[in-house]
Amino acid sequence: MERARVHRLPKTVRDPEKVHALESLRLARTELERQLAATTHERRRAQLQQAIDEVERRMTVTSAASS
Repeated sequence: MERARVHRLPKTVRDPEKVHALESLRLARTELERQLAATTHERRRAQLQQAIDEVERRMTVTSAASS
């Protein structure tokens, strides 16, 4: 059992704050994508797309900082 537990542990220790930030950004992107799929008004769609782009940019920055 001890051997199995050791093998399940991640090989790299990641900063829990960055992991939390990335998870929050993923959830935000998912919600924005859901809203985008349900919205027909073009101006609102443009706003949502800009927000998705910004979330993805932040995810890239956060991922690069954690590597």
